[in-house]
Amino acid sequence: MDKPTYYKALWHNCNSCKIHYMSEEPHIRAYLCDECWNAIPHFQVKNVQAVQRKVMTKKKDYGIGEILLYTVGNLICLTVIGYYLWFT
Repeated sequence: MDKPTYYKALWHNCNSCKIHYMSEEPHIRAYLCDECWNAIPHFQVKNVQAVQRKVMTKKKDYGIGEILLYTVGNLICLTVIGYYLWFT
């Protein structure tokens, strides 16, 4: 279906000067009329620097000593918590 030759009038208030203006997509220009949009400074980046990303390395494998130490530490914590729950 082709777009009709007429357009639906969509009136909006300018956020800066509060006049009424017509636009089909006012959010593209932050609800500003053409005069206010052209009055604000527009900055452009001339030299875009390439972003260097870190290379993901292989995850560290844990040894049996580290696993046992972690397990013993957790058991000690659970023992202290259990002691305080039962005896105090």
